[in-house]
Amino acid sequence: MLVPFVIDADSLAPDPAWTAAQVHTCHQSLLEVWRRVGLLTHDGDSFENSRLKAAVQQLPQKLRTLWQEMLERAPLRACGSGWDGTLKADNISQLIGITSLALVDDGRAEVDFELAEDELSRPVAGAQDIEVCRLASAGQAKTFQKALDQSGIHIKLGETFDNIWALRFRSLAAAPIKRVTIVDRYAVSQHFCCPQTQLSGITRFLRLLDRDADGARYVSLLSAWTPELGNNNLEDVKGDFKDVMARLSSKKVKRLKISMVPNSAFRDSGHDRFFRFGDYVWDIGLGLQVFQGAYSPARSSAAFKTGDDIVRGYKKVEEDLARDPRTKVVEIPE
Repeated sequence: MLVPFVIDADSLAPDPAWTAAQVHTCHQSLLEVWRRVGLLTHDGDSFENSRLKAAVQQLPQKLRTLWQEMLERAPLRACGSGWDGTLKADNISQLIGITSLALVDDGRAEVDFELAEDELSRPVAGAQDIEVCRLASAGQAKTFQKALDQSGIHIKLGETFDNIWALRFRSLAAAPIKRVTIVDRYAVSQHFCCPQTQLSGITRFLRLLDRDADGARYVSLLSAWTPELGNNNLEDVKGDFKDVMARLSSKKVKRLKISMVPNSAFRDSGHDRFFRFGDYVWDIGLGLQVFQGAYSPARSSAAFKTGDDIVRGYKKVEEDLARDPRTKVVEIPE
């Protein structure tokens, strides 16, 4: 659900024709939409050595402070294509497959990308998958708005697992977020009860994450001893998931930690089923079940959530379940 975007380093400096209030509004709007659905992709191999970092350092103090606060908390991705931080019509093809949105100042928008004076954004000629947008209108960029509109759309009955993953999870998998937590009361019992002709939801999720992750990932699953598990015990869970981990082809999922929680604890603390990638949460009504088999077996609510106070509530659910003295933990590999 995150939108990868780039900023022309030369465009970050405030337009001298703007008032201080206009400049602040421009940057505040960008930072807000970035916080909700953005994934900043920068030039260079590291942000510290990027031209964008140098441009941030030249901002007025109040703006620089806002940017630094955001940079300390948000995941950042290096472009890795040799792009030098400048956006022009003759070099933007370097960013195909890397970014969905390019932000530039008004002068560059109109001169290099030929936007009309009343035009906020448009697809780039020769790179239709990239939208070029005025920096001052970042909050209205169609790519950002589409992501915001899709952040609460229900998963449809019969929606394919490929579409569910591509629309909601692929960009999170590619973001530099090492730790992923899943809370799903029924994940393990559904795995054990899954027909042999299908992949269980957790197996499918791990395979997709292993395929699309950009680097090592560490997954924690909190699930319950539901009645469907029958006489299966912790060793059975460990043995079955050792096989699941062994079959991951890319080996990017380095560790799976499974916390088996008493079913009654979920009744008290864990009604929701959700996926947390760092400070981004997908709250999915059916949880991992939407990935079982080729299609979602039913309609499911799906809500993408960010923000300190909101995410803190999900972390509290995880903590309460993990701290239950009856919870048993297995890690693969040990």
